[in-house]
Amino acid sequence: APIGIVSALSPAGETVLPGPDRRMHFRDFIILFFYVCHCLYSCAAQSYVLDDKYGLGRTFDGIGGLSGGGATSRLLVNYPEPYRSQILDYLFKPNFGASLHILKVEIGGDAQTTDGTESSHMHYKDDENYFRGYEWWLMKEAKKRNPNITLIGLPWAFPGWVGSGKNWPYDFPDITAYYVVSWIIGAKQYHDLDINYVGIWNERKFDTKYIKVLRETLNRVGLNKVGIIAADGDWGISNAVLVDVYLNDAVQIIGAHYPGTLTVSEALMSDKQLWSSEDYSTFNDDVGGGCWARILNQNYVNGRMTATISWNLIASYYEELPFGRDGLMTAEEPWSGNYVVESPIWITAHTTQFTQPGWTYLQTVGHLLNGGSYVALTDGLGNLTIVIETMTHDHSVCIRPPLPAFNVSAQNATFNLKGSFSSLEMLQVWYSRFDFKTNKSKFFQKLEPIKLSRGSFTLNLNVDEVYTLTTLKTGNKGTYPKPPDSAPFPKQYKDNFNVRKYRSSICILHHLKYLKNYSTHII
Repeated sequence: APIGIVSALSPAGETVLPGPDRRMHFRDFIILFFYVCHCLYSCAAQSYVLDDKYGLGRTFDGIGGLSGGGATSRLLVNYPEPYRSQILDYLFKPNFGASLHILKVEIGGDAQTTDGTESSHMHYKDDENYFRGYEWWLMKEAKKRNPNITLIGLPWAFPGWVGSGKNWPYDFPDITAYYVVSWIIGAKQYHDLDINYVGIWNERKFDTKYIKVLRETLNRVGLNKVGIIAADGDWGISNAVLVDVYLNDAVQIIGAHYPGTLTVSEALMSDKQLWSSEDYSTFNDDVGGGCWARILNQNYVNGRMTATISWNLIASYYEELPFGRDGLMTAEEPWSGNYVVESPIWITAHTTQFTQPGWTYLQTVGHLLNGGSYVALTDGLGNLTIVIETMTHDHSVCIRPPLPAFNVSAQNATFNLKGSFSSLEMLQVWYSRFDFKTNKSKFFQKLEPIKLSRGSFTLNLNVDEVYTLTTLKTGNKGTYPKPPDSAPFPKQYKDNFNVRKYRSSICILHHLKYLKNYSTHII
C-alpha cells in the first residue's frame, strides 16, 4: 500500500482502511499519495547559505527619490507647519520613515517636463539667480535631516539660449557644460550644498563629446569629486564606455531607467557601478508598494544594480495630471494639510533603515525556490542585514516595463550563516504583509528577535511578505498625530500674489500659492 498505510482488499475490489466504514478507492490512494509527496517536498525547508568567506559582492550606493521631471514636489512647499516638516521627516529623517539615502532633483530648464515646468537658474546667458524654484529648499531640508544624503542634479530641458536657439544642447558643448556647472557652483555658493553627481540629459540621446567636455569643465573648476551619471535612458552607453577610454574615465556611474531588474553584459563588463537611476513610476497603492518591494531586491539580484531611485519622491502635484500619485507618499492638499503615508514609505524602510551607502552586498544573494528573492548586506564590521520579499506577480506589477509571468507560493526557508556571521546568535526582525483580500495589510512591524541555532534560522514564508532580519537595533516606525482630513479646495479663495516683500529662499514658499507653472518660467 502507498506510503506505508496498512490496508486490505475488499471483495468489491476496494481498498479498505482499518476501522469501521473507512473505505477508499484505489484511485483515491493515488491522489493521496501524490498530495503527501507534494506536501513533504514543499513543506521541507529549502536551505540558503549566506557567506562572506570567499569575498563580497558590489558596494551598495543607496535608495532614493526624485523630485522633478517635472514639478512633482510643487505643492509641498505650500503646506503649513507642522505638516510640511512631518512630511519631510517621513521622507528623509534617519530611522523614522523612508530614511532615503539619495535625493535627485531636476535642474530646471524653463520647459514643461511631465507635470509642470521648473524654472532655470539662467533664463538667458547673462542671467543668474540661484533662488528660483523649490529644489534648493528641498535639498537643504533633506540635508538638514540627513547630512550624509547623496545629492544629484539632472537636466530635463535647457533654455533656448544654451543651444543658440536650437533645442539641441550638444551643438555647443562648452556652453551646455558651463550652464550645468554653474548650477553646481551656485548650489554650493548660495546654499552650501555639495552636489555629488550630475547627469547628462534625461532620457535623450547621449553625446560622447559633451560628456568629456563636462568632465573637463568640472575638473577645471575644482569639482573633481562630482561624478557623472550616464546616460539616464537605456544601457546603450555601456558599449561606448568599453571602446572609448576617455569616455570611460569621464563616466563614474552607468544609470538606466526602468530596467525591469535586468542589465546587459556590456554594462557588467564595464566594472562600473550600475544604477536604476529612475524606476517605480507606479500608482502608490499596495500594488505599487509590492512593485517597489520586488524591484528593490531584484534590481541587485538580477541586474547587480546598487542604487534604485523612485520617480517620484512624493506625489505633491494635482492627481489629475499625468502619473497622478506615482510617488512614495502623497501630499496634494496643502490647503487642508492632509497627506498620506503610503506603503512604499515602509517598504523603503525595510532596506534604508538597516543599511547605508558603503555597505557591501554578499555574493550569496538570489531567488527563493518557490518564488521571491533575498539579499544580504554587511558593513564589514560584523553587522548583517537580510531583506526577503515574496511578492506575487499580480500584486507587484510596475507601470513599466511589462512584467513576465512568474509564480510564488508559501514556503519554508532555512538560512545558514557562514564565514564571519556563523557566530551570530540573534537577529532583529521587521515584517510587512500585503493583504489584498481583507485590506488589513501590516507594514514595518517589529517582531520578536529570532534566535539562531548554530548560525541557522528558518522562516515560514507566505506570499506578499517582506522581512528584514538584522543585527542593528536602531530601526523605528516613526509616527505623528493623524493629519487633518482631506478637503476640497475652498470655493472662495483670495490671494493678492504680492511676493516682492519676500527675500531669497523664503520667497518661493509663498509665491503664487497652489498654482503650477505648466509652460514657461514665472520668476
